[in-house]
Amino acid sequence: MPPLGNEIVWLLKYALPVFIILGIALVYVLLMSLIDHSSFALHIIIATAAFIKTIVITVTTLKQLSKLIDICHSVKELLWVFGAIVFISIFSFATDYTCLYQFDHTTFEGIAVHSNSYIFNLYHFFYFSVITFSTVGYGDITPVSEVARFVVMLEIFLSFLLIVFALANIKKIHLNE
Repeated sequence: MPPLGNEIVWLLKYALPVFIILGIALVYVLLMSLIDHSSFALHIIIATAAFIKTIVITVTTLKQLSKLIDICHSVKELLWVFGAIVFISIFSFATDYTCLYQFDHTTFEGIAVHSNSYIFNLYHFFYFSVITFSTVGYGDITPVSEVARFVVMLEIFLSFLLIVFALANIKKIHLNE
C-alpha cells in the first residue's frame, strides 16, 4: 500500500485544481443565470473579452506547456494540464455563446427550444463548443450575427493552435516512468 503522503500529493496536484476549476465554473454559471442579458450592450463586451481570452490562453499555453514539456516526466501530468486547458477553453466559449444567445435569440440558429434558462441554453452551447473545438461542425447550430461568427472564429483559431502545438511537441516529452 502506498504511503499516505502520495495520496495527499495526488490530491493537491490533480484533484484540487479540478475542483477549483469546477467551482469557478459553477459560480460563473450561477452568476450568469441571474443577469438580465438584454439590458446592456453585452455582445460588445463578450466579443472583446473572448478576443482577450483567446490571446491570453494562446500565449500562456505556448509558454507554459513548452516549459512543462521540457521538465515534465509524466504523460499523465501533461494530459491533465492539456485536458484542463481544453476544458476551460470549451467551457468559456460555451458561456460566451450562451450569453450572446440570452442577449438576442436570433444570434444563433438551430436551437430547437427557445428557453430563457441560462443553464438549459448552456447545455446546447457546450455541445456546440465541443463540436466547434473538435472541428467536426455538424451545422445543426449556426452563428448568424457578426459578433457570434467572430467569437466562433476565435474558438476555431484557439483550437487549431492548441492541437497543432500539442502535435508538434509530442516528441519532446522526456519520460522517466
